[in-house]
Amino acid sequence: MTSATAPNPVDSSLPPGVMSLASEQQKQTTASATLGQGDFLKLMTAQLKNQDPMAPMDNGQFLGQMAQFSTVSSLGDMATQLKALSDQMSGSRLLSSGSLIGRSVLSPSNVGELPQGGSLDGVVRLQEPADGATVTVRNAVGQIMETFNLGPSGSGDYPFSWDGALKGGATALPGKYQVSVSVSRAGKSSAEAALLYTPVASVSMAGGDIKLNLNNGGSLPLSQVTNLR
Repeated sequence: MTSATAPNPVDSSLPPGVMSLASEQQKQTTASATLGQGDFLKLMTAQLKNQDPMAPMDNGQFLGQMAQFSTVSSLGDMATQLKALSDQMSGSRLLSSGSLIGRSVLSPSNVGELPQGGSLDGVVRLQEPADGATVTVRNAVGQIMETFNLGPSGSGDYPFSWDGALKGGATALPGKYQVSVSVSRAGKSSAEAALLYTPVASVSMAGGDIKLNLNNGGSLPLSQVTNLR
């Protein structure tokens, strides 16, 4: 049983000059399939020449056809202009978002970085009142480095900061540390995601929205940024 394969309109085995000619002919064929204003006027002229002299076209019908064509043409031009404007605005948004590179945004993460001479900062976000909350900072092997205890609190954001200070006066080495949050309500504890300030490494466009690529490997849509510093 044999099978037939549709010929490729542009054969990559042809010389470059022939390929360019074939591509141009294909573009012209595509363009010729589109009804333009000149083609419409030719059709209208032919319609007038070949109309029944005993029952000529009504003026209102003639004007209605012209109005319809004008409306369709205007809508096509408007769509093209709106698309160009949208692309231009997206490009401007991406360029302006480049100013966020190097700054830190608050994003959900369980890994924070203690910079040299700086601090690891974050927020405990309570969606509803709690009897208490505990923030625990651990090193890579799970050793507890610091804890922060929050007493009975209402809903809201409660910031915390760790500068690397350890018991006995020592200072932790710069690097990545694990951060966990435990919230207690009515005698029950539940783990919740920590919100940590993380530097922005780069920005990109994803589905029409600006995406911030963070130093910890995560990402955050610009529309979801609530805190920036």
